[in-house]
Amino acid sequence: MAEDEQNTQEGHQHLITKLNATLVSIVKQEWKVSWNNFISDICQTANQSQAKCENVLNILKLLSEEVFDFSKNTILKNHAQQLKETMTSEFSSIFQLC
Repeated sequence: MAEDEQNTQEGHQHLITKLNATLVSIVKQEWKVSWNNFISDICQTANQSQAKCENVLNILKLLSEEVFDFSKNTILKNHAQQLKETMTSEFSSIFQLC
């Protein structure tokens, strides 16, 4: 019984990880186009529970890795620079969350 619960928990965590990665991919494309307030929106949802807060921090970590570390090969240079500037300007929201 405990093993089944652990397998279910691991399955849920794997699904959440995949969904987070998908969200980050969408945000990279839509952030400056139609979702300018993504950082403030996601930070506001973090106040609902500890689990949501942890997941929001994971999403922000993935996004920052994509924008600052890995964007060299996945998005255009100008687009990457815009995302870096936006994330830097929105850092106060992230800092308040922490």
